Amino acid sequence: MEVIDRLVEMAALVHGFSEKVARHDANLARQMKNSSSSSALNASEGVWARAGKRRSRLEDAVNEARETLVALRLARACGYLGKAEAGAGIALLENIIPVLWVLAYRR
Repeated sequence: MEVIDRLVEMAALVHGFSEKVARHDANLARQMKNSSSSSALNASEGVWARAGKRRSRLEDAVNEARETLVALRLARACGYLGKAEAGAGIALLENIIPVLWVLAYRR
């Protein structure tokens, strides 16, 4: 499924940024890595789950993606990441989150 591929791409990008962020804020770097991985893993689980578990896992994926998005915005705002590098992850997430939302709430 394409959204899973985009989530894996996003998580790899965020993990790559985390070392740079960790020089300034180890906790933010850890949260970025955890939320990006969790979003991909929950989405994967949700896409193939049934009924209630499907929605629950996809909701978790949306929330973790939003957390990653804000973490990237914080890293950019604090000067830990440049505008362009943070922008790449932000752009991916701004495209991924609506897709996850539709998957979670479609009937």
